[in-house]
Amino acid sequence: MAGINQYNIDIEVLKALADETRLEILEMLGSKEMNVNEIASNSSVSRPTISHHLQILKRAGVLISRKEGKEVYYSVNMYTLTSLSESLLEFVSFGSF
Repeated sequence: MAGINQYNIDIEVLKALADETRLEILEMLGSKEMNVNEIASNSSVSRPTISHHLQILKRAGVLISRKEGKEVYYSVNMYTLTSLSESLLEFVSFGSF
């Protein structure tokens, strides 16, 4: 992960999560996987915009994808979010490392 700083916090993940639409996508995915059409049909945002946000989340490692035929299904990369939350908790609990 390219954006890890001195506190072991991945800045690229934080940037990817710093958008209301991307948080909405993350909430939709929850514990299930969905394709771009399913996500767009549950959102007020257009399909191309959803695709753009999905790519940002995927590049940051927040989402993983798998291809089935012509469809790409996205799901939450729990490892990335768990790692981020642990780093943030350590940061606020113990100060700098």
